Amino acid sequence: MDSGHGEIIENAEGDRLSNLPDDLIYRILSYISIKHVVQTSALSSRWRYIWTSVPHLNFSTTDFRRLPRFSKFVTRLLSGRNNQSEVSSVNFTFRGKVSQEFVQRILDYAFSHNVQQLNITCLPGRLYCLAEFPHSLFSSQSLKHFTFTGRIQTWNATVPTWALPNLTTLNLTYYSDTWDGLFSNCANLKNLTLKSSTILNCFGISHPGLSSLTLEDDKVRVNVVTPQLKSLTIKNWRGIHLISAPNLSSLHYTDHYCSYKDNDDGPLQLPSDLPHLEKVDIIITSDHDNKAYTHKIVRLLQQLRYVKFLTLSLELVKFFSSSVELFSHQTSPFVNLKSLKIYPSYVSPYDQAQQKVTMSTEVKDYLLGGSPGATFTMVSHEEIRVVKNVTSARNLMRKLQDQLKENIETNTSHIELDKAPVESHVKAAREQLDDMKRKVSMVQRISTLLTDVPTSYRDKDKLQARLYGLCIHIDTIMKHLDTIVKHVNDQMEIECDNKVHEAATSSQPLLTGLELSPFAAYWDGEV
Repeated sequence: MDSGHGEIIENAEGDRLSNLPDDLIYRILSYISIKHVVQTSALSSRWRYIWTSVPHLNFSTTDFRRLPRFSKFVTRLLSGRNNQSEVSSVNFTFRGKVSQEFVQRILDYAFSHNVQQLNITCLPGRLYCLAEFPHSLFSSQSLKHFTFTGRIQTWNATVPTWALPNLTTLNLTYYSDTWDGLFSNCANLKNLTLKSSTILNCFGISHPGLSSLTLEDDKVRVNVVTPQLKSLTIKNWRGIHLISAPNLSSLHYTDHYCSYKDNDDGPLQLPSDLPHLEKVDIIITSDHDNKAYTHKIVRLLQQLRYVKFLTLSLELVKFFSSSVELFSHQTSPFVNLKSLKIYPSYVSPYDQAQQKVTMSTEVKDYLLGGSPGATFTMVSHEEIRVVKNVTSARNLMRKLQDQLKENIETNTSHIELDKAPVESHVKAAREQLDDMKRKVSMVQRISTLLTDVPTSYRDKDKLQARLYGLCIHIDTIMKHLDTIVKHVNDQMEIECDNKVHEAATSSQPLLTGLELSPFAAYWDGEV
């Protein structure tokens, strides 16, 4: 059946899920493993053959206790699928040797059915030789998005020739020089992400059509020549030299620790002329000041003169203000600035006494002096914490309100004092009491969050009034439950008296361990 036309698969059971279009059902099933997709065939005759045509295949050896079982499952699955159905995406997570038969079988099947998106994750525990992978991996005509995560062994290996003409997105983790020839052989590559390379020396990225580049978690020097690059993201990757990116419009730079020495290259070197630069974020997450590092960040700012929207971390401004001599005799380089925003890179939910950061006059003049009409926003740690607390309190109150509404509509309406035996009330009342204890805990959490919100916050009175209303709601339910519990206790005492009377008249020993009040522990605070 052709899923591309959204046809409705024959509905054998008449349930609403079965009436969904094929494309939507396939989309839902794309979020679960192929093992569980196969298990849906037991739901009804309608679902019996869904697995044979799903276009999204998620394989993982972790779904099976032993690899031979996984291999057998793969063989049966692929041989039983509809051979006319194409495969749009494959997620393949495995451990063990690449030379295992199921690796070859899965990848060959994917490429023979025109897979467009492939994600391979080699689980930790061994090194993998790139040459061991099926050659179809390196010569696909259909592959557009490729993500590879795994440690690759580079020595004593013949590197395959790459030929992926339609590849547009490439994400590599534990990148090595084994992959180095890939970039130039992918003519349509637009988006490249490299994480945690194993390269010891510098390497280069040169591509005439690359538009987005992300580099994460490394310190090797990299030379970038990308005339069409629009977006550059650098996260904790040092020693970078951007040689040529004249069309760069967006730069995001993050570093988590200022450990550079005076003779270090970093943090980043850019060409002096970036006329198309629109947006720059420079986020420093360290609390450790470093004069040499700060000086190089200032040098970087001087290369961003055409930026229009600039965001800096509050920690970086703190470093600037402790090195005002760097700004005393410099004019502002920012002649096109429209907006300057300064935010904390991180706000601890536990540290309530973070030092307030004040921007010196010299630093402010340097950042805003060249564009006096630019808007300026500076947010403190405390302001961020207040916003987080208010957001959490609102979410909890919304959740509590929904639960209380459900409680009224269902649970409490089922407990009527005079319409059922006493025993039937005990379990329901216990469940209600447990449920109300959880709700009271939520109220206490909300109250704690609002306590840390200053009185000057514009909506604090409204939030407290809303919380008060929820408390009244809970109190009403608790009073209703209190009536039920008292009724149960009274009835239990009557039954106890009856049992005592029966035992006395029949000369039988009195039953021991009889619980007069099954709710006493709740009221005494023991539960």
